[in-house]
Amino acid sequence: MRIGLDARTIFAPQRRGIGKSLLRLYQTLATVRPDWEIIAYHRQADAEVDLLAQANLRFIEMPGDRFDAWLNWRLPFAAYSDQVDVLHCPANQCPRWLSVPTLVTIHDLIPLDWPEVFPAVQVRRFRRSVRQAVRRASGITCPSHYTRRRLVRDYAAAPQRVFVTEWGCQEPVQAAEPLQVLQKYRVEPPFVLHFGSDEMRKNTQQLIEAWALMRRGLQRRAKLLILGLSAAAQQKFMFTCQHLGVSDSVLLEGFADEAEAGTLLSCAEVLAYPSLSEGFGLPLLEAFASGTAVMSSDCTALSEVAGDAALMVDPQDSAAMSSALGRLLRDVDLRRQLAQRGRERIEHYSWTHCAQTFALAVESVAGRRDLRKAA
Repeated sequence: MRIGLDARTIFAPQRRGIGKSLLRLYQTLATVRPDWEIIAYHRQADAEVDLLAQANLRFIEMPGDRFDAWLNWRLPFAAYSDQVDVLHCPANQCPRWLSVPTLVTIHDLIPLDWPEVFPAVQVRRFRRSVRQAVRRASGITCPSHYTRRRLVRDYAAAPQRVFVTEWGCQEPVQAAEPLQVLQKYRVEPPFVLHFGSDEMRKNTQQLIEAWALMRRGLQRRAKLLILGLSAAAQQKFMFTCQHLGVSDSVLLEGFADEAEAGTLLSCAEVLAYPSLSEGFGLPLLEAFASGTAVMSSDCTALSEVAGDAALMVDPQDSAAMSSALGRLLRDVDLRRQLAQRGRERIEHYSWTHCAQTFALAVESVAGRRDLRKAA
């Protein structure tokens, strides 16, 4: 089997969630299907990524790339020329020209659910790509049953062509000196950790409002540490904290590197993740792997990922969030119980299972092509 992979997210200068998960998937795929050949197409001429032993790294470029021509034409042409069995497009994008059997990964439908917070051109491209994938792609993978149901119900995707390949998880990387990390971020236990954003769907604003509703005694004893904020977002939420009178108990910070974020997650009493819309929920699994209790949303894919291992709340109910946070900070036994359930829950989300289900999806797509040839 020869797979062509659009590997741009792996080779990105700052590899984010999709790129990190994709890299781990293909590294594990090498152990599940060791005889497969991977051609990883990318656009970083000087990139150095330890992908996997049997991968061929292929740099292709298109000067003056207008109208997504690299994705829509250059990539499919390269896949056709290299005679790949299946082309995998892993980042919510489907080429217009499908030169070979194509497997598209759609992680979520967030730009279509929240069009007001994305540039109009991005929403149009995303909508077009989803429609193309539903109508023309040989197969679609998605990381959750929630996203699969949405594709089938709302976009009339053929159920037999949509495969769920749940992401795996491993224990987050941690810094060698945890105390130094805590000192750097001016925090010590007990504290609640939140990966924040000025995106409305991440619900940072309402979490701060929920924090302000907690008893003052808890606010004096614990801190709310918010990571991942741009300078503009820090300024915006600083005014919110001042207005609500919680500036002394809410810490607003920028982006932390992987080791620092992992250390803070393992040291926190609670991960607060009350997002309004997610296609999966990897931070929940990372908290489970770290032995940290979780408060999260009872909607979208988050309830599916969490199962009974988190305290679930209505993310649009500030009072409910406040009550849940207070309960978790006060109740040591509840935190221990949730942490134990989280450790059990994480066993379901292995990279080996992810790679095996993905391999079956690839084989199904390639098999349909073989059947057409035989006919």
